[in-house]
Amino acid sequence: MLLHRALRRLAAPSALLSAPLKRLNLPIRTQFLSVSASTSSGEPSIPSEPIRPELKDPVSSTTQTEQTEQAEQAAPKKPGKLPYFVARNNLNNLGVYHRNKRGGNLKVTLVKNGEGDLMALKRDLQEALQLKDNEIAFNSITGHIVIRGHVKLQVFNFLYSMGF
Repeated sequence: MLLHRALRRLAAPSALLSAPLKRLNLPIRTQFLSVSASTSSGEPSIPSEPIRPELKDPVSSTTQTEQTEQAEQAAPKKPGKLPYFVARNNLNNLGVYHRNKRGGNLKVTLVKNGEGDLMALKRDLQEALQLKDNEIAFNSITGHIVIRGHVKLQVFNFLYSMGF
């Protein structure tokens, strides 16, 4: 007659317990401070001043203002001034995805995680990507913007330029 599983002994085989434990040696990166042969005291040579590259002639104030104006123009817009906001997901990525529909014949790009006035985001995307009215749509139930074609990189570039 077989013993029920609940009544069986719970001890491990003794062969496993008697085997010697093996130690794993993992490579560890070490760093040493090198001592130059020219020092007689045995202490490492440390330069008294940090090495800095030679500076060229100072730039005039007019070119500095021009540079700041160019930097402001090249900088992306602040997302706080826009009527919409595109949030990032838990991996800190923008919610732009490719989808294949109708057996792979229809290629679609989805923009998710939008908040605020998403119709304005749709209009801005339509202008920036030069899309026709029938190529971009807004789903008010899911809050997604659906674009025909795989244009994920262009949407990323637009959203990055807007400061998202």
